[in-house]
Amino acid sequence: MLNWLKDIFTIGSVKSRVRLSFFSIILLLFFSGAMSLFELERVSHDTEEILRASKANVDLASEMISALNEQNDAMISMAVIGGTLNDISSHYRHCETSINRLSTAVEEAHSRMSKTETPMATDSLIIHASRINTLAQAYINGDIHRAIAYDSIASNSTHMWYIEEYKPEYVSVSNQITRYMTGSESTLGPDVNRLSHTARRAVTPVFISLVVMIVVVLMFYYFLHHYLVKPVLRINDELGDYLRYRTHFDATIPCRDEIKTLRERIAALIAKFR
Repeated sequence: MLNWLKDIFTIGSVKSRVRLSFFSIILLLFFSGAMSLFELERVSHDTEEILRASKANVDLASEMISALNEQNDAMISMAVIGGTLNDISSHYRHCETSINRLSTAVEEAHSRMSKTETPMATDSLIIHASRINTLAQAYINGDIHRAIAYDSIASNSTHMWYIEEYKPEYVSVSNQITRYMTGSESTLGPDVNRLSHTARRAVTPVFISLVVMIVVVLMFYYFLHHYLVKPVLRINDELGDYLRYRTHFDATIPCRDEIKTLRERIAALIAKFR
């Protein structure tokens, strides 16, 4: 049984061995190249995803800052500077628009962060944004003017109300948006680590294939030298000695396959001429 299995897996010719060796090297290189290309494609895809997520977070933070600044400019114009009726009406519209923009952007930021490892990161941002929007809406609705008229709040003018109540909330929301920008970038850390592991996986098959290929080449060199080059050189030397000095041709040179057949035929040819 063992001899039968050995015969099945035994390659009987030098030509087949050489062909199989080169085919194995080519197959190994092809496999390692395919694995590397696959992993590099994953690296490219992950990189694009990280860049898109980072850009989306930056754009969202820019939208929040833009809406907050627009609201603040409108509030300064209405509560501090004042102006004509048309100016005030225009500032009202801008303020209402900025309230909606800020609310939408903050809700989107909270929705994105809820899918990360730090879902609580935007809770404070929502609270402060809701407060400043409530203050701005109260001013637009006239609640602040009525409160000042009835002296139900400490501020006795819209100017003082802006400085004492609105501006601190504006600074708080600005700080929360800045924290969101830094926090959203930190949430990309796991993705960056995964990208680093993927990059290492892309290089690993090439490195392993290189090591294996070196081993295969060394083995191929050993077998080629031991079973082909060395016997051919020995046969060549024996044949040269026979032609020059008519010495005995050594018909027991250790060799196999086609080289063994070549040795036997040379020995048979020499025997005919004796």
